[in-house]
Amino acid sequence: MDKKTLGMLLLTGPYTYQNSETFYEIAKTALEKGHEVKVFLFVDGVNNAKLNQEPDPERPMNERFQELADAGAVFQACGLCTTARGFDQEGSDYTPGVEVTGLTELAEIVGECDRFLTFVP
Repeated sequence: MDKKTLGMLLLTGPYTYQNSETFYEIAKTALEKGHEVKVFLFVDGVNNAKLNQEPDPERPMNERFQELADAGAVFQACGLCTTARGFDQEGSDYTPGVEVTGLTELAEIVGECDRFLTFVP
């Protein structure tokens, strides 16, 4: 099987919709099958990778994102979206491995991937 690249755009925050959980399961499965995963967090999607989340009784989404990053997923978060939510532009509010970038990088992800999924409300 050839190695493919899966691009993903996540626009929803954690714990509001099922999108973050579905995103996590798809990304995890793709990585387990040896594919590349490139993710862009946009609008409220930037909240998924924020550190120090304490949901109850779920495992925090930022821990799941860290698991994906450790497995090789590449994460980028929209700089304007992070600024609008009061997060640090250097990425210190995020799971290690999440890079704060811009929409140009989203366009690059779209151009590089074999398939592209979007998770919207």
